Amino acid sequence: MDRVSVKALRLQDEALLYVFECENRTYFERSIPRRGVTYYEPESFHQALQQLLSEQTNGDGYYYLIWRDDKIVGRLNVHHTDADTGEVGYRVGAEHGVRGYATAALRQLLTFELLGFNRLRAETTSDNVASQHVLRGAGFIHDGEARQMEWEGQTLTFYTYVYPLDR
Repeated sequence: MDRVSVKALRLQDEALLYVFECENRTYFERSIPRRGVTYYEPESFHQALQQLLSEQTNGDGYYYLIWRDDKIVGRLNVHHTDADTGEVGYRVGAEHGVRGYATAALRQLLTFELLGFNRLRAETTSDNVASQHVLRGAGFIHDGEARQMEWEGQTLTFYTYVYPLDR
């Protein structure tokens, strides 16, 4: 596996992140809800980025980019779901999948000081075997079915994975 690094989201990364999101839009929209056309307009994208940076500054969430050399290959984030639990989300671009980048990035995240969290949780659909593999590979434990949701005419079942932060 190639080496990846996880770095906090910064305003200086906006141009590269915008390209990454636009290039992977169709790929991401196959497995996550669409963000809408407006998100991909430069000014709206800038505003969305500013919102994330504000949340990061306030400690309401942690937002990271996954880098390989000087190229963004994915995103990783943690935000509060309750007083001591952080919800983890990640995505890797279409041309960077199945290389271990998400697992390596998640393992790096687990070494960071994530103030305010005693445990992390993540959800993935029951048919997303790759994401389940990433979570298990990073040390998350399957914690049963989380919920079901209707999306684009089908019922999706989400599995929950947890990781206790022993700090």
